[in-house]
Amino acid sequence: MYSGNLEMAVRDAKWRQLELVINNILNSKSVSLPNWLQSFESIYHLSVQEDEDFLRKKVIVTLERFVKQLSKGHLSSTSLETLLSTYSTLWCQYRENCNCMRPLLLYMDNLDVNGKTALGSFQKLELKAWQTELLQPMAADIVRLLISKILTNQRDEIDNTSIQIMREVGFSFERAFQISGGNQAYRENFEMPFLEGMSECYRKESSEIKVEELGAVKYVEKALAMIQANIDLTSRILNEGLVEEVKSAFVQHYFTDKKDWVLSECDQMVAEERNNELESLYKFLKYIPNYDFEELKSNFKNLVEKNLIASITNLKGQDVHMKFINNLLECHIKYRNMIREIFDDDNSFVTVLDKVFVRAMKKNTMKEANIPLTSAEMLARYCDSILREKDMPDNIKVFQELSYSFKTVFPYIYESDVFEKFYAQLMSGRLIQNSVRSMEPEEEMVKLLQQECGSEYAKKLTTMLTDNKLSSDLTNEFTQTNVIGIKFTIKVSTNAVWPMSDKNVLKFTPPNVIENVMHQFEKFYLRKHNDHKLTWMHHFSPCELWINIYEKRYIATMNTFLLAILLLFQDRDQISFNEVNTFLNTDENTLARHVAILVDSKFLKSDTKEVSAASTFKFNAGYKNKKTIVIIPAASKRVTLKENSKIIKTVEADRKGFLQTVIVRVMKKQKEMCHNDLIAEVISKTEGRFSASASMIKKEIESLIEREYLSRKPDNKNVYLYIA
Repeated sequence: MYSGNLEMAVRDAKWRQLELVINNILNSKSVSLPNWLQSFESIYHLSVQEDEDFLRKKVIVTLERFVKQLSKGHLSSTSLETLLSTYSTLWCQYRENCNCMRPLLLYMDNLDVNGKTALGSFQKLELKAWQTELLQPMAADIVRLLISKILTNQRDEIDNTSIQIMREVGFSFERAFQISGGNQAYRENFEMPFLEGMSECYRKESSEIKVEELGAVKYVEKALAMIQANIDLTSRILNEGLVEEVKSAFVQHYFTDKKDWVLSECDQMVAEERNNELESLYKFLKYIPNYDFEELKSNFKNLVEKNLIASITNLKGQDVHMKFINNLLECHIKYRNMIREIFDDDNSFVTVLDKVFVRAMKKNTMKEANIPLTSAEMLARYCDSILREKDMPDNIKVFQELSYSFKTVFPYIYESDVFEKFYAQLMSGRLIQNSVRSMEPEEEMVKLLQQECGSEYAKKLTTMLTDNKLSSDLTNEFTQTNVIGIKFTIKVSTNAVWPMSDKNVLKFTPPNVIENVMHQFEKFYLRKHNDHKLTWMHHFSPCELWINIYEKRYIATMNTFLLAILLLFQDRDQISFNEVNTFLNTDENTLARHVAILVDSKFLKSDTKEVSAASTFKFNAGYKNKKTIVIIPAASKRVTLKENSKIIKTVEADRKGFLQTVIVRVMKKQKEMCHNDLIAEVISKTEGRFSASASMIKKEIESLIEREYLSRKPDNKNVYLYIA
């Protein structure tokens, strides 16, 4: 009996010593070093000698009693105006004092008695005491005051002291409830009441704004400024997840609920291109979750479509292609910059812009806009004009301009095969007429086409450049080894590659001076390539003739046929139509057409109004021209509007062959395919080259079946089989 009383007395003494130290620390009083060290011995004794829950219960009671005294002594008499600051001060002091006491009580946490921890987490005990004795009873008032404080600071200049107070209040909820009760307790006791309170305040505030008086533009600017202030403030007070939820509540009442009213002025903003207002409107709408911008994109599409069609409508003149492409580029630059600067480079707006341009380049739109040429030919002619330009000495600048224009416009050309045909035709004209400003831009342009469309697409163009280089080498070698008496340049072109046909070759007897050189070159060339055949195309051959009239020298550029006609007047004053025909040995229609060109150019005079077999011609010895260099039109071989249909027919024939090739390749790989799958596969493989319709493909399938490349499956006519 005596022994038991002694043990209890020792225990009580040990606890009283430890309790005194704990209370001194909690009340920010000093503790002597002997008492501090004695506390560790007391903890050890109580943990080993007593029941393991004894010390835990005593510590909990001490902490709870201290927190309760704090609440009664400081917070019960505090006014609402100072409650948050007083609470924040007490919380910071309590946390600081607990941190000072932690080394002592961590010793209890880590002390292992018979394999068990005597106390458990002291941090949970200190926060549990704060939660149950102080925070829980006042949580509703503190949350309400915190909301009011946040809203006040959003409207007024931010006070750093207030920011610190609000941060500590929010942190106390997070620590006290999460650590002692878990995330669910924290959410139920703080996040949910806080968000509900904030949302209700936002709803009330937004409903009080007289939007009709303020106007959509000013409301948008006001809302954007408010949400930025909201984010700036709450991100300094609350955790990241809660900041997002507060922002969502704000967006719901200030943005989503007012969206339809704000959009009522959208069409007018876009139509009048009020860019600053549109930028604000886009930022406003971007805050709305999962908003698709359909109204804004629809108005933007209408704006671009209207201005684009207006810029390309009723273009006229010889430089219609230059106006067309330049207007396209100007329009594209304007609205692409608008997307970049106003719509934050949003890809969905870029897609809208692309679709408008693709539609504008279609044949039906070109017809409606009264444009005589296809968009593919327009671009080919534009490239041709840039590459012929003589006033731009900087080749790098030329190609940079051309590259930018091509890369911008070409993706909208839905018939790239048509572009390739026209470009090849025009390129051949430049190379044959020696009107290429420089070979460097020509070569870079072909490389660009290879990059954009693949090497197969530009294969013929590459061969044309190779032929041109070889022809230059041939000319040098020929003129160095032969005495010919005239300046002579030869272009030897591969028949299947260059867009020229020997069907239109002018048949006539060339002048002796040219015919002699032709025979010399044929011998020279066939010694190198005895298996080749040369066909002379005089209508593509530009010649220069120096003509002296009244001591003034003119340099006339023309084709070989016109040169042959003029040379007949070297030793004659006048010649009849029939005599000219006898000398040249050609047909009357060809001769009449070419003589008429010389008469129109004023180099010849005719005794009849219309050139015919009854006409007689004289050389115009009184010819005058301000220009020294004269180009007689037939010498310039350019693609004319009359040749368009011929090129288009060639494209259509090529498409049939291309479709058949694709069909055979697909079937060779698959061996067996149903009709719809084959159509879909062929369409996918022709994308970018031209738009193949199902009817076009079906027609070529039937052709391949007739030629026994394919067959129908006997038991299912909708399935095709490949015939090896």
